[in-house]
Amino acid sequence: MRRALGLLLVSLLLAACGAASLAPVQEPIVTPPPTSTRSITPVPLLLTPVASPEALPPLPTLGAGQSSRALALSGDILIGANMDSDSLTLVDTTHRTVVTEIPVGDDPRSVAVIPDSPYALATLYGDGALALVNLETRTLAATYPVCPQPYAVVADARRAYVSCFAQDQIAIVDLASGEVLRRLDVPDAPAGLLLSGEWLLVTHFYSGQVTTLNILRTPFVLGTVNVEPDGELANTLVLDPTGTKVYIPQTRTGLALVSLQYMQDWFPVVSVLDLTRMSGAREARLTLSANDDRAANMPFDLAFSADGRTLYVVLAGNDAVAVLDADSGAVEGRIAVGANPRAIVLDGGTAYVLNALDGTITVIDTARDAVVDTLQVTEPQLDAQLLLGKTLFNRADGMSDGSISCATCHYDGGMDRRTWINFRNGPRNTPALHGAASLPPYHWSGDMVELHDSIEDTIRNVMSGPGLIEGDFDATVDRVDAGRSPDLDALVAYVASLALEPSPYRQPDGTLSPSAQRGMELFMSGSPDCGRCHAPPLYTDLQQHNLAGAAFSMEVTDSFDTPTLRGLWASAPYMHDGVVQTLGELLSRTDPVHSVAGDLTAQQLDDLIAFLNSL
Repeated sequence: MRRALGLLLVSLLLAACGAASLAPVQEPIVTPPPTSTRSITPVPLLLTPVASPEALPPLPTLGAGQSSRALALSGDILIGANMDSDSLTLVDTTHRTVVTEIPVGDDPRSVAVIPDSPYALATLYGDGALALVNLETRTLAATYPVCPQPYAVVADARRAYVSCFAQDQIAIVDLASGEVLRRLDVPDAPAGLLLSGEWLLVTHFYSGQVTTLNILRTPFVLGTVNVEPDGELANTLVLDPTGTKVYIPQTRTGLALVSLQYMQDWFPVVSVLDLTRMSGAREARLTLSANDDRAANMPFDLAFSADGRTLYVVLAGNDAVAVLDADSGAVEGRIAVGANPRAIVLDGGTAYVLNALDGTITVIDTARDAVVDTLQVTEPQLDAQLLLGKTLFNRADGMSDGSISCATCHYDGGMDRRTWINFRNGPRNTPALHGAASLPPYHWSGDMVELHDSIEDTIRNVMSGPGLIEGDFDATVDRVDAGRSPDLDALVAYVASLALEPSPYRQPDGTLSPSAQRGMELFMSGSPDCGRCHAPPLYTDLQQHNLAGAAFSMEVTDSFDTPTLRGLWASAPYMHDGVVQTLGELLSRTDPVHSVAGDLTAQQLDDLIAFLNSL
């Protein structure tokens, strides 16, 4: 009986998958008349990421590994990346003093020390470049263009390895010349890196996968394993003291279920990749909330104690470090640190924690698990209101029960590639926030006219938080909520500041490729009639359109807001319920609005997609 009910539920959901649309063309009406259901090809939900078709061979026991993070240690000099100050800070760990702060470029995210040299590297996420810093002269020595959105870097004596977040590639940089030697294609959103000998391991931020590369001579991709089928927010990975396991702080989101719903599907964990069999070690997984009465949000980095018995896990959304027994996973304590901790480095009996949003490094005595010093290493270069808003955006405590923050679904203002069912109108695909504040009304249903309403309603009714407005609040009531809460005003100001990110599909000078240029001409020609609802320059008409004739799973509304096409390259899956995985699929399925592929040649379809990806 249980199996039959499960199959029935899946069948009902799959039957409704094809109904979503980016830009329906009918005029909105308040109460649509009964209409027959349109015929739309059912599209199955992608419940789990795709891994390698064949099992990967086991790796040998690895030696000391270099993990990517925003902190690095070179002798007694600690190097920290300051993303909002566009700088690196050098700290003398012997005297616990700041040596200097070096401007390097836009949004440094990851730091690596080049072995046997006086140099360090930093990825400049905003500049698409790699910064080379001389630790002896304490100056910026060079800046090398590398790729859009370089996320992490590790290095050996000859080469640097950079994860290109936006291009789904690993860039290999010659340190002597600064030139990119090779670009290797990998799955979506490569993020954290681990380098050990001839092996390079890569996390994928939204999928829980790990890709393995061999870099001994000519680097090549060995393959990808699915360590945590429902994992995401995988910022880094760390080799254990035995050299046989890799530990990955991340978050599980219940993708094995038919749908997602907050309060039953967020699980902060440390996942484990067993290198001896190249698979996820479910029995070794450490669940941070299993034996701790405090909620945990966004485990982001970790470090082993010198004896390997203790794990220190950074909780970016709780402004804390959790102390775990490495074998059992038992949470032995929690250490309060600064705002939005993102990296930790252990040096003997001392731990250093980089707090991204208050410009500090917390110093912890691991013998007592106690904070012994806090160093101000930079002054974040953000307007005070924006800094408050960004802090609230990344904080789970006070915004929810401590389990979820705005950044959990919208890290860096983006989207988590997930569809959630706990919205009042039905299942909703997480939208990206870049540039969205200037495109009211808000939500897929267009039911919120004020950004304050949208955010406060989400905090209260999606995140199960207390809200930031004191007193009565009702998002459906026509009342201006701006000015009712300084914290909410700051959070709204931060979200409104999230600018649209440039597309990596454009040429280095920002112009369209020849294919995208042809696609633009096709788009503007009116055949297909894309511009009717997605008119430039906003690529949306800011209107709701009625979809009464289409079948939607668990829907209680008929009208949907036309989303912008800007940033489309970074917002898959598509449709309000995330049922379409690619633009090619969107334009080719039997959708009465978007099915235009049948009227185009293969080249025209490729050109149109190239243009859409360039927006």
